[in-house]
Amino acid sequence: MVEPKEYWAQKAEELKKDGKFEEAIKMLDKVQEAKREEKEDDFWYKKAIHYCEVGEYEQAKDALDKDLDKNQKSYDSFFLMGKIFYKLKKYEESLECYNKASEEYSSKHLRNSNKIQQMKNVHKFEEAVKYSDLVYQQKEIDQEYWYQKGMVLFKLEKFNEASSCFETILETNPNNPKILYELAKSELFAGSKQKALEILEESCTLDPQIKDKLRMDIDFRKIAEEKEFQTITGL
Repeated sequence: MVEPKEYWAQKAEELKKDGKFEEAIKMLDKVQEAKREEKEDDFWYKKAIHYCEVGEYEQAKDALDKDLDKNQKSYDSFFLMGKIFYKLKKYEESLECYNKASEEYSSKHLRNSNKIQQMKNVHKFEEAVKYSDLVYQQKEIDQEYWYQKGMVLFKLEKFNEASSCFETILETNPNNPKILYELAKSELFAGSKQKALEILEESCTLDPQIKDKLRMDIDFRKIAEEKEFQTITGL
């Protein structure tokens, strides 16, 4: 097991020996940041993030379990746990966490919305404004959520559901070659080969470097010998 502070301190020494002093300072700053966080209420949550940064996912899970025991559950904590379970290849558990993250987001939004009306009913308009601000400030479920959930669903062979996640991202970011690539894969496994090829062509047009990845991706081997696929990859 690698402790994040020890990992960064060691990296700092290696970077100093290589004459990379600015990068070494950044590593030492991370050590100091981790030390400061030891006194904060969300220490275990942040420690889980640091464990993820150094690839210690079992330790990240244990740290986040402690955070969930101590602090109020949140969208962010369930989202992070979903990412950790994905790295541990525990896809069912990962999906469950992403679903809980979505539920927590909706519950928080509903609680604050209800509070607005409650404060108005008792003529506490300043309080109503505060809850209105909380509703306004609550961040949307971002594209990273839909991407991560889509990847989990693909691993669970729920290909149509995975496609829906990627399509949600493309509604606001239609020219994202990375998402188009994953959507093409989902569509292929869902049985929509022609649609998958059309999406792949669009992805490679937007980012020609994807062709290199495509040639090596074993998920596409079932159509690797087909002329249309080889035309897309430039073979």
